[in-house]
Amino acid sequence: MKFLLTVFQFWKMLLAGFIVVLLLSLAGVGLISLLEKHYVRDYDQHLTQEVYVDVVENENVNLVFYKRTCPYCKAGKQDIIEAARDSDISTFYINVDTEDGQSLVQKYKVERAATIVQIRGGKVKLFDYAAEDRKGNIKADKAAIQEALNDSKNEDQ
Repeated sequence: MKFLLTVFQFWKMLLAGFIVVLLLSLAGVGLISLLEKHYVRDYDQHLTQEVYVDVVENENVNLVFYKRTCPYCKAGKQDIIEAARDSDISTFYINVDTEDGQSLVQKYKVERAATIVQIRGGKVKLFDYAAEDRKGNIKADKAAIQEALNDSKNEDQ
């Protein structure tokens, strides 16, 4: 009888351990799924278009449109991230390949993936953030990036 009780306790502990491991695994998968939905890996933990859609659009914000395969977007990426970090205005990164991204492309009449849409008090202005130089090399347009992401320059407009 004691042997059966010991075997039963062993299986009970084994089942409990399995359930704990299963629950922890499911929680981890859920957390990863949630993070991937709201954060773009390439831009680390910056706000994405899914979060933007939930925000009031009349505030002062910057929308940085990009496409993963766009060489112009890649050229301007680091300068944009640094300028956005220094700005008091929220910057949202919009992947033009997504459904939400396409609706924002249409709304703001964005023609190129490498575009910043500056919204200040409901007024909209578009900037290309990368271009080819005279030699044909694709470079970030640092002046356009600074102007677009600047939080004080266009407040009176």
